[in-house]
Amino acid sequence: MAHQLADNIPSAPERRYRQALTWASVVAFVSILNAFWIWIPSWEGVGRLLRLLILLPFLLPYVFIPLRLHTRRFASGFRLAIAVGCALFVPGIYLIRFVHTWDKRWWILGNLILALLMQPVLTAIAAHVLISMPRVPYGRTKLLGSLVYGFLLFGLFWCLYSAVPRYITANEDSAMRYLSAAATSASLDALQEHSNSYPMAVAGWAPVPNPRCAMDHPWVIPPGNPAAGYFFEYTGNPPSNTVEGCTRFQSFTMTARPVVFGRTGIHSFFVDKSGEIHATAENRAANTSDPVDDTLLRTHRPQ
Repeated sequence: MAHQLADNIPSAPERRYRQALTWASVVAFVSILNAFWIWIPSWEGVGRLLRLLILLPFLLPYVFIPLRLHTRRFASGFRLAIAVGCALFVPGIYLIRFVHTWDKRWWILGNLILALLMQPVLTAIAAHVLISMPRVPYGRTKLLGSLVYGFLLFGLFWCLYSAVPRYITANEDSAMRYLSAAATSASLDALQEHSNSYPMAVAGWAPVPNPRCAMDHPWVIPPGNPAAGYFFEYTGNPPSNTVEGCTRFQSFTMTARPVVFGRTGIHSFFVDKSGEIHATAENRAANTSDPVDDTLLRTHRPQ
C-alpha cells in the first residue's frame, strides 16, 4: 500500500518533465512508424501486416510511457523510458548506418535520425526525475525488471537485424548453389560420357559456335535472369582434344560476379573441377588464391 501511494504522489515529477517525456515518446513512435511504413514494401518475402506485427514490441513501449505517466504511475513510466531509451539507442545507430549504405531515401533516414535523438532525451529526463523521487519498496527490483525488458528488445533486434539486405544474401546464395550444381554437372558429364574431358561451354552462359558442344546436362539448374543479381562465365582450360567434333578440355573454371557490384551482390565466386567455391569481397573476379567459402554447408551467409 505504501508503495502504491508513493508511486502515485502528484508532487514527484513536475509537469514539464511529464510533457517532455510524452512528446519524446510520441515523436519516437511516429518517426519509427513513418520510416518502416515506407520501408516495409521494399522487403521481399513477408507481407506488410506481418512486418508491422514484428515491429509492435518496439513501438508499444512508446505508447505505454505516456499512458503510465498520465495515469499517475510515474515511477513505472520513468523506469520504462530509461529501459527503452538505453535498449534502442544502439539499434537506431545500426539502422541509420544500414539505410545510409543501402537505401539512402532521405525520408526514411530523417525519421530514423529523429527517433534516435529521442532515445537519450527519454533516458536523461527519466533518470533525472526518478533519482529525485522518494525511494519506494522494491524500486530497484522493478527498475531491473524494466532493464531486462529493454535487453530483450535489444536481443530481438539483434536476431532480426542483417547488415546486408536480404535480397543480396539470396542472390549470393543462389549464385553459389548454381555454381556448385554446374560444377557437379560438368564433372558428371566428363566422367560418365566423355573420358574425363570437360565441355567447351555451358549452354546459355555465352554464345557457342556449335550449340551441340555446349553442356546442357539435366543436373544443371537453368540460369536465372542475369539482371536478378549475377552473371556467370565458363572457361575450358587446355590441353584440349576433339571428341565427336567438339573441343573438350582437361579442366575448367567457372566464375560468378554481381551484375552491379555492391547492389546486386557484394561477393564474387570461383569454382573449378575440385568443386570448392572460392569467394572475394573485392570488385573483381574470384580465383584460386581467394579463401574457400563453405557457407553452402550452412543455412545462411555470414553477415
